[in-house]
Amino acid sequence: MFLFFGFAAAQIANLPGASPLAPDTISTSNLLFIATAFGLSLFVNAWLYSRVSGAIFNPAVSVALALARVISPLRAVLVSVAQVGGGITAALLIRGLTSNELAIGNRLGPQISPVQGRKREIQR
Repeated sequence: MFLFFGFAAAQIANLPGASPLAPDTISTSNLLFIATAFGLSLFVNAWLYSRVSGAIFNPAVSVALALARVISPLRAVLVSVAQVGGGITAALLIRGLTSNELAIGNRLGPQISPVQGRKREIQR
């Protein structure tokens, strides 16, 4: 449900005509809408499913918890497979519910080269 609502918000914000700006520009109001939708979706789903899954929604967190021996490696694998499957299912559902291709993706800003983007990603 977390990714379903997040993908739905991103799809709505990226529909043709959703932004009055030129196609290659970034609309901060659309970014704020997407970020708020993802944040609220994560908040609600973490609250709803905290007793079921421990509010783990990211395979990287599952692996980290297994490495820290908080959860068993078997549970980490099973939870990670379920998380990836849930993400794929959410994307397929949004694609099936809307008539357009998914308008979801990442890209670097116009002034940032791929090398600079990689450096920034490693620094995080």
